[in-house]
Amino acid sequence: MRNIFIILFVFISIALSAQQDFRKTYFPLVNKAELHLVNGEYMEASQAYFTAFGTTKIPLVRDLYNATVCKLYQNDFESAKLYLFKMAQRGVKAETLEQREIFEVGYNNEAWRNFKLSYEQFFEPKELNDFLKYHLGNLAILEKKYFENSSTDFVYMPFGVENPTHAIRMKDYIRITYNDSSQLERDKIVKYTLKEAELEMKKSKATVEEILEEAKGILLLVFENSIALNEGNSQLERFHRNDPDLFSFLRFFKFNHDRRTLKEGTVNDFLNPSEKDYIDEKLQEAVYQGFLSPQVAVYQSSERDIPEKIKVTSFTLTIENSAECGKEFDDLENIRFLKKNVLSSEEQKEYKKIKEKYGLESLDDRFKKEVFGTDKNKYFILNTRSFVESSVVPNCEVAQKMLAGATIIQD
Repeated sequence: MRNIFIILFVFISIALSAQQDFRKTYFPLVNKAELHLVNGEYMEASQAYFTAFGTTKIPLVRDLYNATVCKLYQNDFESAKLYLFKMAQRGVKAETLEQREIFEVGYNNEAWRNFKLSYEQFFEPKELNDFLKYHLGNLAILEKKYFENSSTDFVYMPFGVENPTHAIRMKDYIRITYNDSSQLERDKIVKYTLKEAELEMKKSKATVEEILEEAKGILLLVFENSIALNEGNSQLERFHRNDPDLFSFLRFFKFNHDRRTLKEGTVNDFLNPSEKDYIDEKLQEAVYQGFLSPQVAVYQSSERDIPEKIKVTSFTLTIENSAECGKEFDDLENIRFLKKNVLSSEEQKEYKKIKEKYGLESLDDRFKKEVFGTDKNKYFILNTRSFVESSVVPNCEVAQKMLAGATIIQD
């Protein structure tokens, strides 16, 4: 009965969401809020989030979370309670919020301790519907089978001999080599002739291909159901990385299939062109309906390559031989260098097309968030790909080459 109500609720949400294109209503307001929070304008960010949430009954959990942090920065725990209650009802565990240490913001730890009991009373564990339980359960079984069969490699014996006479499974070899195994355990290990080992490896590879094909069939089936993308979004964006979700299985099977090569040395893609287009269309539809953020959707799509190039590196330099350096290298310890991974003009044109499809932010807006994400963001979730790096270079000439095109920021 509970599952029936869950499905009815989702269908009602779908019907409501279908009345608007979230790429043109909800997500531009969220982008506006994120630009405000990047600038430390938390009151303005809160107003933008409030306006965005007024356009839908299903705001993304990530956005509810960021709106909460904005309220905490304003030391307005009372207003934050509304968003906390909504996250509790969407299945965000109290422990998850505590692990992210957001209540340190604005010194709200005591207010949270007083409120936590109320939060837990509103908490509703997120349950997968029967459709997803069944199919994600099967994908989990296939993932386990993949590991079992893909590890069927052999070690030829006697070890170190040019012309071996027999072989044992690699996993057995590792067990007897690195674990304390008795002679009885060693004697029980099955030994194969070279011909038997070759047949076993062929059988294992064929089984792996069957597993991958079966997994692909299930994934394509799951993508047909809009509830699955709604659930996948909730699983992914509520930060519970140990929970099974559609996208984690998609990444696993795609990665493990794509890295398998054909005899001629070319890569055998997991999805053919029409299947890629099909999944891309489903992801775009999910953004349209407000089930997925544009950033999450595009990074699951076949069009992720160019958006993934949008990165900023925040780095410091240590020069081993700095005796002959000029004045421009004085006081390097107090300077932060930011370097954008600049897109070519063709890549910028392609990004513009992808932006329209998925409702992404502009390149300028994305870079602002990436800069913020390098080492200034501790609490917000903005799907940034940037990172911090420390480099040691031999001399000033190498340092100058590294700094070409970098922005120098005096902290």
